[in-house]
Amino acid sequence: MRTLAVAAATALLAGLAGVWWPDGVAYAAVQQDDDHGPSWVFPFAPPDDPEEDGNQALAVNTSDGSVDYSAEFALVWAEDGDPVGTKNEAYAFASCTGCTTVAVGFQVVLIEEQTDVIAPQNLSRAINYNCTECTTYALAHQLVLSLGGPLNDDSMEQLSALWCDIEEYGEDLEDVPLAEIQNQLEAYKEQITRIVQADPSATEDGIAMSIEPGAGA
Repeated sequence: MRTLAVAAATALLAGLAGVWWPDGVAYAAVQQDDDHGPSWVFPFAPPDDPEEDGNQALAVNTSDGSVDYSAEFALVWAEDGDPVGTKNEAYAFASCTGCTTVAVGFQVVLIEEQTDVIAPQNLSRAINYNCTECTTYALAHQLVLSLGGPLNDDSMEQLSALWCDIEEYGEDLEDVPLAEIQNQLEAYKEQITRIVQADPSATEDGIAMSIEPGAGA
């Protein structure tokens, strides 16, 4: 399973991602990293790190009056008939006063070979702990599509161009209304589905599965 992952970051977002297409060509990652993250003050354990093909947006806010956004976008290619159990996660945890905490996880899984096990997971959690006047929101969107075979060059070019647009959109979400973010991710899922369904490899018995988004506020 090969993964294209994009970490989108605002000035208050830390992320790290590598970008890969099926032919093995690597594109530059977009990254910002902050080694001085907040201390863990919550009465539960933090989520585990994502697996190799997983996608996780994690926003943890313990600073009064602050804004913390985390956005992670990933495109996963499932090949060779291996089981598909990819996980998409969005977690927003807040313990502060007058703060805003938002996590957005967006994952697309394209299955090239027939497999007997398709069990993706799409999870979101938005939790306030000792929090006053807080806005805490977690949004997880996951799209899973089974292809009839590899996409042709034209479809791959369209998908590459669209993913560049998605990457650019994810780089600056702080000023975008939350409802607009959800609507835009739905639109991206529809565009990706149209590209896949229009490809000559598409078959009548192909599977198109869109996991319902999880959200909390």
